[in-house]
Amino acid sequence: MSALCWCCTLPVLILALFAGAAQYLLRQPVYAEAAVRKLVEVGGIPQDIWKTIEVVDDSAWYDIITGLNLGIAEGYMAGKIKMDPLEFFFALLNDTALGTRRKDGGSVMGYIVPFLNAPTVLAGYLTNVQTPTQSKYMVNSTYDVFNDLYEAMLGPSMSYTCAYWKDSKDLDQAAGQDRWASGLHPSSKAAKDLDQAQLNKFNLIFRKLETQPGMKVAELGVGWGTAAKYMHEQGQVDVTGVSLSEGQVKWAREHHSAPGLRFVAQDYRDFCEDPSHIGKYDRVYSMGMLEHIGHKNFDSYFKCVKKLLKPEGLAVIHSIGEPDFLPASDPFLDKYIFPGAVIPSLSTVLPAIENLFIVEDFQNFGYDYAKTLAAWSDTSVAFFKANPQAYTPEFQRMWEYYLRMCEALFELRINQLWHFVLSPRPAHRKGIARQL
Repeated sequence: MSALCWCCTLPVLILALFAGAAQYLLRQPVYAEAAVRKLVEVGGIPQDIWKTIEVVDDSAWYDIITGLNLGIAEGYMAGKIKMDPLEFFFALLNDTALGTRRKDGGSVMGYIVPFLNAPTVLAGYLTNVQTPTQSKYMVNSTYDVFNDLYEAMLGPSMSYTCAYWKDSKDLDQAAGQDRWASGLHPSSKAAKDLDQAQLNKFNLIFRKLETQPGMKVAELGVGWGTAAKYMHEQGQVDVTGVSLSEGQVKWAREHHSAPGLRFVAQDYRDFCEDPSHIGKYDRVYSMGMLEHIGHKNFDSYFKCVKKLLKPEGLAVIHSIGEPDFLPASDPFLDKYIFPGAVIPSLSTVLPAIENLFIVEDFQNFGYDYAKTLAAWSDTSVAFFKANPQAYTPEFQRMWEYYLRMCEALFELRINQLWHFVLSPRPAHRKGIARQL
């Protein structure tokens, strides 16, 4: 072998030997634990974190140091770790470089975590995981299962997006608009429970759409159809709901189908290319769909929305958002909860919007999602207690971990909830009334 070949091969061999030795050492619980504790120390994470988590099976230390959040989650699911997930995430994320100070820079964690996540992030930049074929698999694996759990957790609204906990009645009366008296909302009570808060959310979007009786409305990502039914009945409008989830569409048809209210099982991309839909809708809205679009498809998604709208139309987009863009989801959420989902940032969404729409209004009420997730946690616990055999203990702990982790993210404002009110350009109107 030539000297040049040896020069090329030697670094690879050294790296391979180093990686193998590191793997061997980390397989020994004493070294894995020491590595985790050192990482916590140098990463600026408070030592109080150890009051919220207890490792009862030493093999979990390897899972933690190599898998980070996924390793902790799977350790908890398997019973290797005891913890209160909500307390753990508050300790991990509040006023730390991993959470609310992650943009400050200069922290060890700011270098270590991106390095460990680099393969996933790189794949997110280089590939489009939300192709039509992959999107169908992702949606079906998320929304075509667990219907009994969803029905118990979500309640009558069957709305799997952020509720709106403000007392809309007081706000309307303060503005001199007693919309409740005209029957635009089914109750005059404040949002003291999940059901009322979800109805408030439907009402908020309904008011932002500014519909008139007889209008044609499209909902992209219709879920179980309850919002579409609300818009149809309250506004006396024709609503077409579109979803890639065959299970959700089947449920919606069985529970809500009526003249002027229909549900279509179709990829939004195909729906938008159908000439019979182009330019036919006065209003378009979506709730919790943008997170499943993928950043590489934002441009085509917003072009789709504009294609559907009449020139004087309006669109309302309801989506989770976050200030730090990552092109791939958290590995735990990606594996167990929302495969392929990517949370948008303003830097990725606005370029797709700015050449197509006027942003008539923007609202962030992310804190309401913390309250929504807390309510879902309570209803899930009640369901599991009443039906202990319906799901394994591992699944139940996985579900708790997911809901509590997300609750902490919204409570700490790391994740947010955005409403965009958009009008296509050119738009001839007097102006859009701000709704809160």
